[in-house]
Amino acid sequence: MSAGTPDWRTTLWLATTGGRSDRVRTALTAVGAAAAVLALLAAATVAAAGPEDGPYTSAVLNEVGLHVGVVIALVLLCVPVLAFTGQCSRIGAPARDHRLAAFRLSGATPADVVRVAAAETGAAAGLGALLGLGGYLLGRVLLDEPVTTSFVRYTVEVVDGSENLSRERVTGPALRLPVDVLPAPWLVALIVVAVPLLAALVAVTAMRRVRTTPFGVVRLAVQRPVRVLPAVLFVGGTVAMASFGAMLRATGLDESQGGVQTVVFLVLLLATAAGLVLGTAALSAGAGHLLARRAGRPSLLLAGRRLVAAPFQASRAGAALLVVVLVAAGAQAFGALVSLMAADDVLGTTAEALAAVDLALVVAGVVAAVAVVVGAVEGLLSRRRSTAALVAAGVPRGVLGRALLLEVLLPVVPAAALATAAGALATRGVFGTSLESGRVDADGVASIVRQAVPVPWSGLAVVLAAAVLGVALLALLTLPLLRRTTDPAELAAT
Repeated sequence: MSAGTPDWRTTLWLATTGGRSDRVRTALTAVGAAAAVLALLAAATVAAAGPEDGPYTSAVLNEVGLHVGVVIALVLLCVPVLAFTGQCSRIGAPARDHRLAAFRLSGATPADVVRVAAAETGAAAGLGALLGLGGYLLGRVLLDEPVTTSFVRYTVEVVDGSENLSRERVTGPALRLPVDVLPAPWLVALIVVAVPLLAALVAVTAMRRVRTTPFGVVRLAVQRPVRVLPAVLFVGGTVAMASFGAMLRATGLDESQGGVQTVVFLVLLLATAAGLVLGTAALSAGAGHLLARRAGRPSLLLAGRRLVAAPFQASRAGAALLVVVLVAAGAQAFGALVSLMAADDVLGTTAEALAAVDLALVVAGVVAAVAVVVGAVEGLLSRRRSTAALVAAGVPRGVLGRALLLEVLLPVVPAAALATAAGALATRGVFGTSLESGRVDADGVASIVRQAVPVPWSGLAVVLAAAVLGVALLALLTLPLLRRTTDPAELAAT
């Protein structure tokens, strides 16, 4: 490679050279890119649908005014998907760094390393993008057949120069999804190309140490988790959202436009989420210290020491899951408020929108839980030699398996509980804890009735349990990998 810049065939060969961890990383990166492309294409399709398209079985899709929310939900769904893809890129990172460092020692320039890293991730993400596009086109063909159902049809009537929206429930043929609408070809091409380029850019950024020096002598200072700032962000944001109305009145923002109040709420929500995610490292380190000092079993001691040694791994892997739990808890609290309202077409549309949000959150939660487990797998692969040494020294594999489960679950449980509480308090603080409605009794006397909005304890428990049990179940599925990584042959790995 010192003779000149390698051609694209050599670069692609170098990019695809590696062991099983590199193959796992390539496959998972392709899956993440396919999911991101599919979600973005779905968002572009909904955005392209107009009032003349359809009708659809979903009232949310039939009402054009709600398309913005659907598009935002689909774009936000890419957040856990991208977090999953980023977590996958760390699988086998030490071995990949050593391989690229060997390229540098053999005469490769930093630009050569950049090309190899970009080709490796870009090729995997490009394959995933094509798979996502293929799945999108296949779905359009499979769902093109309309079904006969009852749906709400919206029409706009112009009366005295003003537009009035009328609703009527009709029965007839309708499409399940907007497969009769196709986004602009340039937008489809942009999405398919942008996702691999973004993945390649992230990979190149991660290679900065290898580009700097081919030797493994870059001093990495051990960083202790920050405790004060995450606590201030989380507690301050949660308290402010829980008392949102009182805070607006105290600051005079209650008389401002709704856009200003929305921006304030989003800032508080982001501060709460940031404090929660950043604070997970401190929770991991604290739980690790507690276990390491008082552990009476080897599995507890191993899990505690690993959490102390790598507290940021849990924070990085569980970030998307905690954000999903935060939003899901808020959605449950909002659903309790909706259930108190009188049933009509508007409420039916709102309930359907909430059901769509719940479905999106379930998908996002599954992807985020997989990202947490992928983080555990990455840690397992990166320390396979030390784990194999423990087995060779006589440590039972069952002890290592229990330590792996504890290492995954211990940071998730307290952080998910805090996220659930914060999400519920935020919604109740914004929309209130009571609902006023007008009533007319048999004598024709009108009155105002105040109803307390119940706390959806069962829904919040389901959110918390689903997050914890989902991570636990997926972690159990990774235990067979433990047997392969603890093979004594790993001691001879370079």
